[in-house]
Amino acid sequence: MSDTDPPPRDDFASRLAAARSRQAGDRDKVSDAAARNTGQFGLGFRIAVELLAGVMVGVGMGLLLDRWLGTSPWLLLVFMTLGFAAGITNMLRAVRANDKARDAARRGDGPPDHRKTMDGTN
Repeated sequence: MSDTDPPPRDDFASRLAAARSRQAGDRDKVSDAAARNTGQFGLGFRIAVELLAGVMVGVGMGLLLDRWLGTSPWLLLVFMTLGFAAGITNMLRAVRANDKARDAARRGDGPPDHRKTMDGTN
């Protein structure tokens, strides 16, 4: 190209805008696919962490109270049982929330960013 005829600036701006919109669309498709592929793994990991955290907090509180009050194994057993029950309760909440979200997505009345509108846009 010579110095007398530079490329039109409006053409570059429109091509840049088109490229950015294509890139954003591709990124949305990739993130949606990644969310679908890792959704069940993430739920399973969350369930395991909820259960483990409940038991660990219960054991920790039981050990501390046993040392402080001198009631050697009893408070450990009580708080470990309470921690296990809390972990099970949190685990069930996570599963129920996942079921509600999945059912809402199937019906099409989920959050606006997870469903397509009539004209095909989000």
